[in-house]
Amino acid sequence: SENMNIIDLTHAIETDMRVYPGDPEVKVENALIHSKDHCHVDKLIMGTHTGTHIDAPFHFSKSGNNVSDYGVDRFIGRGAVIDVSYKKNNEVIFIDDLEPFGEAILKSDFAVIRTGYDKYINNEEYISHPYLSKEASIYLKDMGIRLVGIDAYSVDSTYNNDNFDAHDILLSNDILIAENLSNLDKLDLYKNYI
Repeated sequence: SENMNIIDLTHAIETDMRVYPGDPEVKVENALIHSKDHCHVDKLIMGTHTGTHIDAPFHFSKSGNNVSDYGVDRFIGRGAVIDVSYKKNNEVIFIDDLEPFGEAILKSDFAVIRTGYDKYINNEEYISHPYLSKEASIYLKDMGIRLVGIDAYSVDSTYNNDNFDAHDILLSNDILIAENLSNLDKLDLYKNYI
């Protein structure tokens, strides 16, 4: 409709952009160029979890669904923006942080966690983002959420990446995860439309 506001929540894919520790490095190279080939084509070398992406159950379970197993309707729905931008480096997001948004979460398909850490995407501090506790993940599951998004590398800690409780709980319950979102602060302007 004429009143629809579209906000891009993705990060640009660029050569040598920061990636989750251990993921493949990103290279964007010319494969064909106008002066020689009469058209332009780029070649992308990157992992599937580069930049803004969706985690499907297969990410953690050999028998889980992959993103291609879902119809496009699975990615359309009402979202609740949960602002925890007051959280500091490596702080845990608890149920208490989510409960003030409980009414909106109950009415929503998606819970979008705004840490504000997308502003650090190109520097070292990005690795130290806040993350969901096991209990907060269970809370979102129990509230009927079908997708959890976050403007950080992961719903789990990246700094101490030996625990994947949030991934395990969400993905094993067929709750998709959107990571490395950006511009969530712009959604505040349109909270009546989300």
